[in-house]
Amino acid sequence: MKATVIFKPLEYSIEAVGEKWHQGDLLKGTLKIKNHSAERIELPLLKVAVCEGHYKKIKAKDAKGWKCISENVLAENLTINPSEEKDYSFEFKLAETCAITDKTGSLYLAFFDKDEAIPAGNIELVIAPKIIVKQILEIFENFLRFKVKETKSGKGMVEIKLVPPTSRELSNVDGLLLSISEVDKNLTLKYFFNFRILNIAGATMQSEKATKEVEQNFTSKQYLIYGDSINQDFIIQSVQEVLNGVKTKML
Repeated sequence: MKATVIFKPLEYSIEAVGEKWHQGDLLKGTLKIKNHSAERIELPLLKVAVCEGHYKKIKAKDAKGWKCISENVLAENLTINPSEEKDYSFEFKLAETCAITDKTGSLYLAFFDKDEAIPAGNIELVIAPKIIVKQILEIFENFLRFKVKETKSGKGMVEIKLVPPTSRELSNVDGLLLSISEVDKNLTLKYFFNFRILNIAGATMQSEKATKEVEQNFTSKQYLIYGDSINQDFIIQSVQEVLNGVKTKML
């Protein structure tokens, strides 16, 4: 991915090597700057950064739409001679819990040539959840018959809205918000259920709304098998244990 920005007489070209990244990946890139004038140009600084960007605020040119989470100063008090081109390489290790691309925003690769909140130029990055997140969602869809409704970033985790199957035993579950993160080969699953309980304590049977939160934490020895391959049987069994706590009940 590449972008070119011209602030006469300077031309900036920033490039991110690749088209798509996952949480925790290594991001490599280059920044080139060329002086098209016959005069020497001086810049106070030149830096690149990985920033969280909020689409609506960026469109409104609001400085609060940018939150830089990692930066690399390439040069300070930079002098560029007439017709000279300077080339800088850099890399960033994306956090395992970094924001993913969703409907509200994404990560950006940005560069700055002065100390300002809004970058001089940027590239929107396409960030997908870690592979393990995708594999867990495939288990929910293929084996447990849940459907993924929405995936987004939230509080250092990937939040997924899931629509429960139409089976009789889960007919009382209205929705499930599943949050997933994997850090240093430790997996965390957080479940938030909206469901209904049948209350037969009174003269008539009534359906009462209820919520339930459950958290599971696993080590790599539990959820992985044969290297980095997910242990499907273990994940299915672990999820089933949680689902058993919200299946149709009567009070």
